[in-house]
Amino acid sequence: MNRTYFESYCGRGPYAENYLFHSGIEHCIEIVNHFGIRVDSVLVLGAATGQVLEHFERAWGVLPEGCEISRWAHARIPARHRRRIARSDMRHYVPARLRGGAQVDLIFSNSLVYLPAREVAGFLAQCGRLGRHFHFLSSTSEDYEPGDRERRTLRPRAWWRERFLGAGFRPTRSPYLWRRP
Repeated sequence: MNRTYFESYCGRGPYAENYLFHSGIEHCIEIVNHFGIRVDSVLVLGAATGQVLEHFERAWGVLPEGCEISRWAHARIPARHRRRIARSDMRHYVPARLRGGAQVDLIFSNSLVYLPAREVAGFLAQCGRLGRHFHFLSSTSEDYEPGDRERRTLRPRAWWRERFLGAGFRPTRSPYLWRRP
């Protein structure tokens, strides 16, 4: 993902003007607060240009850690947050965190839609060993398979639910927040 991607984010214009709608950050904070979940640590998979990091800091006083694959986006993360955000593919970042013994209260991502379908189940299983809760909100209720936008193959919400359940997460009263038993 390069500059062009972020200048026309989801086909709606600059990322800075559209990330709130597509990221789900406000929804995540609202749902977690509604359920009374204590959050002392957050891992963001796909931090983009870092605006979501500031939302978590304001909401809960935490400085999130995480990763961003785009060199262009990573360079735009505010310096005070950038040192905690690796420029890395989440598929490499999560296993490295597991090897280091990391545990977090909440994993946040709207970037799972970019993973190849065949990798989602294994990746979510790794996330289940890393985080107590996982908030996943795609930009729509149905996501196109990566690399298959021309044929419009969809991954409906039920597809994602099956993957989260298969990875050992359990649903909450929100279809977007998953918990580890």
